[in-house]
Amino acid sequence: MAEGLIITTAGQVLVVTLANGERNEITDAMTGELTRSFREPPEGTAAIVLRASGPNFCGGRVAGPPPSPPVGHDPYEWLRTQGVAPILGLYEAIRSAPVPVACFVQGLASGLGTALVASCDHVVAAADARFDAPELDKQFAPGLLMSALARRVQRRTIGRLVLSMEPIDAREALAAGLIGEIVSPSELEAAADDFIRTMNSRSPAALTGVKRFLREEPSAPDAEALSALAADLTAASLMARTKPFETPSSPPSGHIVVGDEEVAYNDSGEGPALVLLHSLGTSRELWSTVTQTWAKQFRVIAIDARGHGGSSNRGGYQPDAVAADVIALLDALNVDRFSLLGISMGGLTAARVAAASGTRVASLVLSSAYVSVTGLRGEQRLAAVEQMLGRSTMAGFARSYVEQTLAPRTPWAQREHVARQIASVSKENYLQTVRAICRDDIAPYLARLPSRTLVLEAQTDLSVPRQESRRLAAGIAGAAVAEVPATRHLACCDAPEAYAQVVADFVAGRPT
Repeated sequence: MAEGLIITTAGQVLVVTLANGERNEITDAMTGELTRSFREPPEGTAAIVLRASGPNFCGGRVAGPPPSPPVGHDPYEWLRTQGVAPILGLYEAIRSAPVPVACFVQGLASGLGTALVASCDHVVAAADARFDAPELDKQFAPGLLMSALARRVQRRTIGRLVLSMEPIDAREALAAGLIGEIVSPSELEAAADDFIRTMNSRSPAALTGVKRFLREEPSAPDAEALSALAADLTAASLMARTKPFETPSSPPSGHIVVGDEEVAYNDSGEGPALVLLHSLGTSRELWSTVTQTWAKQFRVIAIDARGHGGSSNRGGYQPDAVAADVIALLDALNVDRFSLLGISMGGLTAARVAAASGTRVASLVLSSAYVSVTGLRGEQRLAAVEQMLGRSTMAGFARSYVEQTLAPRTPWAQREHVARQIASVSKENYLQTVRAICRDDIAPYLARLPSRTLVLEAQTDLSVPRQESRRLAAGIAGAAVAEVPATRHLACCDAPEAYAQVVADFVAGRPT
């Protein structure tokens, strides 16, 4: 890696940081490294962020004489075709990068620094940022810089920058179209981090489509060509949403036979037993982001419900029978006493298991859970699911479900992880399960639930409104209520660290 550059990855975002002293001037070696990074980012990159350390974004190129042609070459032709090629190549690498490129600007962007800004797709500048084009001070026409500016700003602004050699401030740059947003200097780093989080939560196919439009739109000669480009991008992006998932290698699991059913489970860690029951459509893999944390202090047993993950569904998804599967598995594993965590659909099962198990249950956590959705609302929800599955593949349905169920900033890899679980469930099993839980009601079990019960709410749960979870808590004598910030329905996926902590604290008897 060239000295003066720091290149790292943050999830699916490549972060390129200029770090060459106070002015962050660009050397020839840095030019080559930057060009390669933008032109051929690592596999899996969905966006690139260009930022800088220190007080200034980029003070231009390192000072020195103009490049000299090799002996025997015509100076003019060599300079025109090869001498300027590295800089033009850098600008083009940013413009033609396969993914969107955003930059975050503080202090001075001068000469080449201003051209880098102009080449990026999205620019956020601190309010104290300045942009200039001082090349006339060196008595040569800044053709390279002007070529970069020409794609972004009006001719009069180019003339103003180049001929006056006076900087423009962030407000003028915003009005001219050179940048897209202004934040206070103290907020610039947070804005960059926030952008990285957003890019990490977005579909790589969608981001590639955005970049293609930004790259190709200026060359679209007419409205018909522009419409064709828009249609092509949209179709490709929507097709990616319905793309089947590759079948992953099955994670290690155990199986027990309960009557005609095979029940799959994972069993890890040592200590008091903590039993996990997943949500509709997912599997024991739903807990993969939190299991390792819990396994440091608990014996963690994650169970697949009938028709989900590795469990069979020969007898149909019947709530009482599914709860009996859980109890039979715990009996087979010689688990005499346990804590129980059920999320959403798993909460319905957990309530039945706890009511039937009495003092075997040391504590109970009902996460994003409810008493019932029976009646008109449940039938409407069921009809909506039946309609969606009637016109969609399971992969397409799963991705749509995830977008409604997870928080906006949950990483893309986690979104796909959950969607893959749902897509692996057959339509028949999924619909059978939905019909069962939309007509279920656990009100008769509430009086038998332990007083050491925690009703764990997501901050913004579109599936289980706050009044529903509070209705559940009100029906359980002694139940506590807690909330996991910045989460939606599947809080264990949206904020795994915070979720793992609040559950572990409650199960261990620590204040939550």
